[in-house]
Order: sequence, then structure tokens, then C-alpha cells
Amino acid sequence: MRSLLPLAVMVFTWNAARAEDTYDLRGPAPLKGQIFVSKSTLKMKDSDLELSVMDQKIKLKQTMIVNSEEEEEILEVKGREVTKTKARVLKEKTKTNMGGDGEFEEKAGELEGETILTQRAKDGTWTHKLVDAVPTEEQEKELKKRNGPENEDEIYPAEKVAVGHTWKVDAAKMKSLTGNTFTDVKGKMDQKFVKVEKVNGEECAVIETRGTMTGKLKDDDGTPDVELKITSTSWRSLTSGLELKGEFKGTIKIEGKTKINDEEVDMKLTGPIEGNSTAKLKK
Repeated sequence: MRSLLPLAVMVFTWNAARAEDTYDLRGPAPLKGQIFVSKSTLKMKDSDLELSVMDQKIKLKQTMIVNSEEEEEILEVKGREVTKTKARVLKEKTKTNMGGDGEFEEKAGELEGETILTQRAKDGTWTHKLVDAVPTEEQEKELKKRNGPENEDEIYPAEKVAVGHTWKVDAAKMKSLTGNTFTDVKGKMDQKFVKVEKVNGEECAVIETRGTMTGKLKDDDGTPDVELKITSTSWRSLTSGLELKGEFKGTIKIEGKTKINDEEVDMKLTGPIEGNSTAKLKK
């Protein structure tokens, strides 16, 4: 009878090699001249909106869908930090329904069609200005809400890790989720390297993020409190470091004072939130 020992040794060796596969989740540094196109969709469906004005309370159902598309070119890089970019806002549309009657009002964003030069200042903050155009007052407000292409090294392990690796991250560091619209962000997010999977022919690290973050919503009419409970999955290219695909879902609660038609009101909004995004290198 043929011995099974050589076969057993081969299987053990193969499994051991597979277990030792490790990956650099941070990926390579961005390069000057790279151009990428990103698309995103954000949905808040059938949220409960409550407004209190003096002794009057108004309760509504609100649905909001935001679609955006941008093409961005990296103009300057220092080490692993992008310090200057130029972006074209190809699409920025918001559809809103109040009252649940199924009729939506669509509005183009103030920056749709504009080209924006973004640069990191010496203090680490970002400055944004329109190229060959003088911004309106509303465009100035929107420019201040924009963020820059933040380095995400801090939210991934510094060393190579294997599938199944878990770690925690301060919510304040997760700019891909909060952008520049949240301040005073607090909370811990649990992350897990789930598997390696191909997206459009590129091997990607599939990373799951779960947790609750709180903060203040940056708004011209107030700074209401925000609580966001979220589960997200991202497909991060192991070749370029670009997040080729992402999706998230969860619940959001916004509560505090704001202004409607220059009148201060107490506002509370709660409901489900979800979104998805794609990105690809054009050059």
C-alpha cells in the first residue's frame, strides 16, 4: 500500500505557505501626474424629521439622494502625502423628497462644472479655490466644506498582515467616512482584513469597518450633534492603494439647532443611511 505521508507533508506545507501570506494594506505612495475618476452615491431614505418652532412641532418624512462624480489629478506629492491637486466636478446632484409623496426636487450642486485647485497649507489644513473663476458666496461656503486627499496610513497597519487580521482605529482619522463635514469626531472603529478579491482584474484587500462615531455637523446655520452607526466594506487595490470600490450602511441621528429661512429651529433627524463609491485610475 502506498504511503500517504508524502501527500500529507505536501498538504501541510501548502497550507503553511498560504497561512504565511501577508499584505501591505497601505500600498504604494501616490504619484505626481496620476489622474483618477471617482463616483459616489449617498442615500437617506424615509428619515424621520422633526422641527420645533416655538410651541409648534412639525413631523415629516424625508428622502435624500446625492450623486457625485469627479476627476482629480495629483499635481504635487511629498513623500507619501499629496499636497496639491486639481479636480473637475463632473456631476453633483441632490434629489430631495419631503412628505413621502414620491415627488423629488432635484438640485445641482454649487460646484458642478467647476475646476478646483486644492493645496495643503503649512499648518496642514487644505485651501480650495476655483480655477479661472470668482466664486459666488454660496460656492465659497461649499469650498470650505471640501476636504483634501488625506494620507490614510494611520488607519492601516504599518506592517504586512495576513487575512483575518483585526485592529481598531480612532474614528477621527477616518476622513473617507467623515470628510470635512464633521468636527469633534469621537469613537473607535473595528476593522478586519477579510479576504483578497479581484475588482476589474486588480487584486484588492477587502476590509470591513464597524462602529459608532459621534461629532458635530459643520453647517453654516448651526452645529447639531451627529451620531453615526455604520458598517462598511472597501476594496483597496494592492497595486495602487486606491479604493476601487466601497459601500456602507447604517443609521444616522442629527439633533440640535439650525436655521430655516433665517429663523432658528430645533431639529431632529433619524433614519437609515447607505452609500457606495467607485474609483479608477485614468492615467
